[in-house]
Amino acid sequence: MPGLAGIISEKPYEGIREELGAMVEVMRHEKFYRGGQYVNRSLGLQIGWISHENSFADCMPLISHDKNIVLIFQGENYLSEDTLTQLRRSGNRVDESNAQYLLNLYYETGDNFFARLNGWFCGILVDLGLRKITLFNDRYGMRRIYFHEGKNEFLFASEAKSLLRVRPGLRAIRADGLAEYLRYGCIVGNKTLFKNISLLPGGASWVFENGATPRRERYFDPSDWDRQPAIAPAEFYERFAMTVSDVFPRYARDSRDVAIAATAGLDTRTIAAALQANGLSLPSYTFGGPYGETLDIQKARQIAAICRRSHEAIKLDHAFFKEFPEFAQKSVYLSDGAHDAFGAHDIYLNRIARHLAPVRLTGKYGSEIVKNRRLIHWISYSSDFFESDLKTFMKGLQPRDRLHRERSLSNTVFEELPWYEYGLLSIEQSQLTLRTPYMDNDLVKLMFQAPPEVRGAGQLQVRYIRETAPELRGLITNMGELGSGGALLGKIRYLFYRALFKTEYYYLFATPHWLTRIDRKLAKLHLEKIVAGREKFEGYRIWIKTHLGDFIRQTLSNPNARYVEFFDQKSVQGMVTRHLAGTHNYLNEINKVLTIELICASLIDQKGAAKPIRSESIGRPAELISAT
Repeated sequence: MPGLAGIISEKPYEGIREELGAMVEVMRHEKFYRGGQYVNRSLGLQIGWISHENSFADCMPLISHDKNIVLIFQGENYLSEDTLTQLRRSGNRVDESNAQYLLNLYYETGDNFFARLNGWFCGILVDLGLRKITLFNDRYGMRRIYFHEGKNEFLFASEAKSLLRVRPGLRAIRADGLAEYLRYGCIVGNKTLFKNISLLPGGASWVFENGATPRRERYFDPSDWDRQPAIAPAEFYERFAMTVSDVFPRYARDSRDVAIAATAGLDTRTIAAALQANGLSLPSYTFGGPYGETLDIQKARQIAAICRRSHEAIKLDHAFFKEFPEFAQKSVYLSDGAHDAFGAHDIYLNRIARHLAPVRLTGKYGSEIVKNRRLIHWISYSSDFFESDLKTFMKGLQPRDRLHRERSLSNTVFEELPWYEYGLLSIEQSQLTLRTPYMDNDLVKLMFQAPPEVRGAGQLQVRYIRETAPELRGLITNMGELGSGGALLGKIRYLFYRALFKTEYYYLFATPHWLTRIDRKLAKLHLEKIVAGREKFEGYRIWIKTHLGDFIRQTLSNPNARYVEFFDQKSVQGMVTRHLAGTHNYLNEINKVLTIELICASLIDQKGAAKPIRSESIGRPAELISAT
């Protein structure tokens, strides 16, 4: 996905420029990617970048008129009205769809520059007068920076594969990181899956002055938001409604095409209400699968009709299953192992979505920020699944809810979202520009002031939709919210749709072994066409048997398979055999083993790694800007 790659070295060495080129090129995954390089030998800085064509950051590098400041920025930024006004009063021309104004913002705000940024981003700021380099990222850490500190050098990149490409000694999986990935579905903290590679913490502004050892500073401390006083419930809604109406339209304005990834839930309905109230209309689309039309598709189409906008359903089809091995490998490779092999459909669907619009406006993380939805869970396994070394690390972990006395918004925003959601986010952003107004600084900061009972009740969005866009309140959500009728009918609807959701979840994902055997006996009835397809469309438990079996069997029975370093091969083979026979459900185990095997092949051994697109096939050749 778009990002940075660089080397800060105390002593430039032969081949350093070739290494930088390799680090950048390994991030070039699509023909619409554009890149460049900036080299400053006197500071020991070698940096390159990759952007989506015509995106916000497709104008790098930014160099001041006096050639004293160089800014290389990747991601997006959403200015508040106060900041916009301040810039324009100073005579600055501001095009919000282009990053050119960021240098003006830096000169206006000085040391407060990083704190005024609002979005997901990473970057390098070079002050040639002070001989200072600052490496920074967004306050949540959603735009990852992987780094490795070597002897007299500091390597960093938005994708771990850039570091692995030029430092073969890093190509090893950490057993403690793998254990967390298996237990939690992600690696927690600033660790990674790879030896001696770490993550830049959120809100970082690490300074390099005359060397490759950074001064680890932060421009943002999450406790600043935690310490805010709570707002009384009656007043809080008014503040929430005003913030949503002010913030959400910012994310729909662009010189490029923007489309809404619409669902049946409250998160995208709230976006639709805010845009409707501001006279903004965007096309929309919804993802689906082979089991008919989900509630998301049905409700999104109805909302689009009310808002007088177009809507399309993007569904998985035969082409996806035919090319599944390629998409599974790309899911693992592009995400640096943070997204599973059974996330292959996310590549396929988002690739199609880009043809409709290069910018995808989504309601992601609304339930986590406005309400109390948790992300990281505890995943159990049979003890004979693992080899002894990994088993030791698995036993040393404990559920995360035991590590916190109480769950808080701070846990969610600064830990769970950047750790757990990054894998899917990296896949989506490899194909298009993803935006969610729910992580706007103004809204998140406000939600830290919400009384616990307000977030717990989960009625903020319901009230906003009813009062702001009454025409949208008549359609019930996929959880039975909104619609007509009183509280009792609403509760009955909620219980019904909740039961529907749980039924699909257990049938498609968490089916116990005994029920799997019953499903096998009733195979001729094709229960998936009856039970599935309303709330969920991903049917990997079934697809393993019907579409993916040959690929999985061949991959995991390979005598040279690398997963045997971590998993008991006999146990894995038995699971695959029983799952394919339809007598047991080992969906999660097969997914994890297949993912680790693909990580080893494409990232560790670098055999069969997804090949980067050659720069000659891209519209504009990579630029090299040298400074001395």
